[in-house]
This record gives sequence, C-alpha cells and structure tokens, in this order.
Amino acid sequence: MTIPPFKLERYYSLHEFTADYSICNSDCEAMTIKDLLALEQGASDKFQELWLGYTETQGQLSLRQDISSIYNNIKPEDMLVCSGAQEPIYLFSQAMVGAGDEVIVQSPCYQSLQSVPESLGCKVYQWKVRYEGNQPVFDIDDLKKLISSKTKIIYLNTPHNPTGFHFTKAEQSAIIEMARKHGILIFCDEVYRELEHAPEYVIPAFADVYEHGVSVGVMSKSYGLPGLRIGWLATKNKTVLENVAIMKEYTTICNAAPSEFLAGVALRNRWPILIRNLTIMKNNLDLYEGFFSRHADLFSWYKPNAGPITFVKMNFEEDDMHFAERVLKKKKLLLLPGGIYDYKGYFRIGFGRTKIPESLEQFEAFVVEEL
Repeated sequence: MTIPPFKLERYYSLHEFTADYSICNSDCEAMTIKDLLALEQGASDKFQELWLGYTETQGQLSLRQDISSIYNNIKPEDMLVCSGAQEPIYLFSQAMVGAGDEVIVQSPCYQSLQSVPESLGCKVYQWKVRYEGNQPVFDIDDLKKLISSKTKIIYLNTPHNPTGFHFTKAEQSAIIEMARKHGILIFCDEVYRELEHAPEYVIPAFADVYEHGVSVGVMSKSYGLPGLRIGWLATKNKTVLENVAIMKEYTTICNAAPSEFLAGVALRNRWPILIRNLTIMKNNLDLYEGFFSRHADLFSWYKPNAGPITFVKMNFEEDDMHFAERVLKKKKLLLLPGGIYDYKGYFRIGFGRTKIPESLEQFEAFVVEEL
C-alpha cells in the first residue's frame, strides 16, 4: 500500500497553530470539559469516578444508545464507535475494497475518500461538481453515466466539504434507487449532519433509508468537540460492520473511556449545543454576506443551506496557494486554498467559530490594502 501525503491535514499541521486568525475551519466552536459536564446534573461526579480500563471494541453500549438517538432506524447494534471520522473512512475502504474494484467519489473531496481506495488498487471515478452561476451542482445524470456493472461503492459527503452543497431528499432517493438497482454500497460522510440551516433542508441519514447505506458521524464538527476523537460508522449491513470491526482490532482496538463518557454527555444534551452552534453560524453568515456584497468584484460565493463551510471563487488572476500564502504572511490569517483539493481558483471558508468577526476584519483589511 502506497498512499500520498494528506494535503489538507499537512497544511493544517504546518499552519493552524501558528496563525493568529482563521476563516477556514470546518468545525464549530469547542467548549471546555467543565462547560460540557455542566450540561448534565451529576455528570461531573460520574466523570471523576470513571474506571479507566479497556472499553468495548464496538463502543460502550450506553454510548451506542446515545448515538442511535440521532437516527430513525439505526440501533446500538448497527454501529461501530471509532477514533474520529478518519478511522472509519480508512477502515471501511481497507475492509471492503481491493485491487481492481471500481468506486465513484464526489469531487472535490476530503482526500481520504479517494486516496485510500486508490492506494488499494481501485479504479476511482470522480463525480465532479459543476457550478451554475455561484451554485455548486452534482448532477444525477453525471453520476448515472459513471455507474457500471463493476461499480462496488459510491462515496458521498453531505453537507459537502468543501463546496457547501447538500443533497435534497429527491436527489438522495434517486441515488439510492440507482445503487439498489446495481447492488452498490453507498458510503456517506455525514459529519456535518444536524447543521441544516432550516428544517426543510434536513434529509435522512443514508444508513437509515438504504439497506446497504453506510453513514459516518463524528463529535468534531456539528457538536464542536474534536478533542474527544470520537466518531462512528452506522449501517444495517452486517457484513460491512463485521469486516470493519475486524480491521479496527489492528488500529485503535477500542476508544478512550473518558472520551466515550464525555461524548455521551454531549449527545444527551446535543440540542443546546446545536442551537448555540447554529446561532454562531447564522451571525457569521450575516457578516460574510456583507463582506461579499462589498467585494463582489473580487469574490463570488455560495451561501449554503447546511453545514459550516463553503467555497469562494477568486475573480482575479492569482494562484490560490500563493494568495493564501500572502494572506498568512501579511495578516497571520489562515485560508484554505482550493489547490489543497486540486480545485484551483477557490478557497474554503468556515463560519462555525466565535472568532470569525475579528478574523474577517483582518481579511478585509488585507483585501483593501492589497487588492
């Protein structure tokens, strides 16, 4: 197995903790352990008394029960708790595909959705985004043309990183119908689920509505708790679940008991957390609307209806990697250039953090001074 460096994670490793400002993070505002424990009466005492032994490889039953509450048909026995979202993404491909298999991946994408299957010898076909005006579109007919009798898996991500695109229920149903007809697994990265900006944009988890659907969730994004390193894979397909569990015994084996406990507290109290995060996002989106209105000659953007990120198009001639370097050097402000996704001429912005207002001020100062 030969796999290339993960460009996005390399970029963050180099710059995230040295920049003073950022407008590109994809998670929501984090909280302290103290603030999290305060959400539930008695949680602090229980945390202090927690036994620090091994946990179940599948994840503690109590945590799986809490996770199942965010699904309609997924039960505690239908999931595997993992380390973040990266582990289930990696393990699923390791467990379910091999040399010669054909898979389809939304593009641009979170790199491991494509690089891991490629490293295993798969033929990867890209379902590419198309922009109609400022709006990203993944055309269902384009997907249909990519499917063949050899297609084993369709890798999806909704709400989508980095474009901000989100499937409608009709689009989701059409994809499932095609997959069911050909016996194809659907693996959907749903780490921004529950961050729909209004109820009409909510769609079911793929694992809830397709017998061969596999959904990935995580505490990092919607709930703003990346430090817990807790994610999960959910599916009604028992073969997938068993094969991934076997692979997990070669990686983390089990999860950290304190993280599982704290994740349970967060999930049982997720609505206050989600309402807080959605409020932060709305306020920041209002600021971005003003900024992009003032600088419409320089930038075009898509205001998404779900999730905390979107892509911005540069309406001037400059390499996006070079542009991000200039902003970082001049203002110690972090942008995520489209070149990280092999999609030039764009950069990703995020709006789930409380420091966006002051970071956006720095970016606007750079724009006024340099552009």
